[in-house]
Amino acid sequence: MKILGLGSIAIDRIFTVDRLPVKDGFSNIIDEKIYDGGSCANVINQIAMYGGDTAFCAKIGDDESSKIIKKGLEKSGINSKYMITKENGISTSTIIYVDKNGDKSILTRLGDCLLNLTKDEINKKIFEEFDILYTDFIPSDACLYAAKEFKKRGKTVVFNLQVAPIVMKGFGMTDEIFSELFNYIDVFNISFSTLKDITGLSNLNENIDFIRENYKYNGDIILTLGSKGACVCTTDDLIMQPSLKIEPVDTTGAGDSFIGTFLYWHYVRNENFEQSLRYSNTAAAITCTRKGARSGPDLNELIYRIKEGF
Repeated sequence: MKILGLGSIAIDRIFTVDRLPVKDGFSNIIDEKIYDGGSCANVINQIAMYGGDTAFCAKIGDDESSKIIKKGLEKSGINSKYMITKENGISTSTIIYVDKNGDKSILTRLGDCLLNLTKDEINKKIFEEFDILYTDFIPSDACLYAAKEFKKRGKTVVFNLQVAPIVMKGFGMTDEIFSELFNYIDVFNISFSTLKDITGLSNLNENIDFIRENYKYNGDIILTLGSKGACVCTTDDLIMQPSLKIEPVDTTGAGDSFIGTFLYWHYVRNENFEQSLRYSNTAAAITCTRKGARSGPDLNELIYRIKEGF
């Protein structure tokens, strides 16, 4: 099972601070680190850490951040041959402030590459080579095109909506694209808090019904529920999995580790939803105990933690 990531990729500069910055406030930087990042790339990295067959497609520049990005993919064993490089381009980077409780604030410099990927720049070989497309729809036009092509060939498309559609508009997501994409996806992953921003509703079942009725969507819905865990909603069933109690150090990338782990166990290893959620919650919990968006477990550690009850 070969999985392609198409979407956000960046460099994260993480500052550990005594308190998160506020207007006209003052904070002390305790530590500073540079990590590979970008939500979509983090997910693919987690799958690769388990030994999954992965590749990534995005547009980057040739600046220092771009060089770090390319090396990061290669170090993780992610096929980078479908990456597009813009001469004199600036890749996306983020500044992330993390306090002692693991809470964070994120600033993003988009650069001039990531959002400028066009469908004509995407190598058409990916539609035949890969079995699963994982995307956060950044940039939206190119990702919608890819989703259509994968769906046309009867392949699996997974969409992870990280932020509310109003924020996604800054990445090219129009209301029309958001409505249309549900025709081409098989799995919709979203946090419950973000889903409530879309629907304006608070009840879990009402939120699920809203997506199914308003977007005519019959695929699977994966919901992360914060401290309450996560669930998979099919048209016939609702599978819940409680979260694990931890002392978080840095929650950056926990959601990426969660969905990357789910995709690996459900699609590559053919585990059922309940077991896949169990592995995913454990991986996300491990990620929260370390700094960096790509600090999730490898396969040996995950299996060991599961056996030990975390």
